[in-house]
Amino acid sequence: MENNTFDISTHTIFLRIRKEKIGWLKFIIDGYDGLATLSTLSVSEGLIKIWTTKSSIAQLFALLNAVAEEITPFPTQTNAPPLD
Repeated sequence: MENNTFDISTHTIFLRIRKEKIGWLKFIIDGYDGLATLSTLSVSEGLIKIWTTKSSIAQLFALLNAVAEEITPFPTQTNAPPLD
């Protein structure tokens, strides 16, 4: 009898994003079948949890990096208020 084992190592990532972008990010992640699962922890605070497998972590981080400017709740160069 052959012993077939699978490495199902998982990673959970907790993020704070713009609360109005939670549904948008869930839609984007769901478009990548099997990439990750997004759960909302607190809509009012923009807290989410993303669960993924070890084999998908690099692709997930590449996606999050690509959309980071859209989802960050913190001021950036493009959306920072003027320093008058």
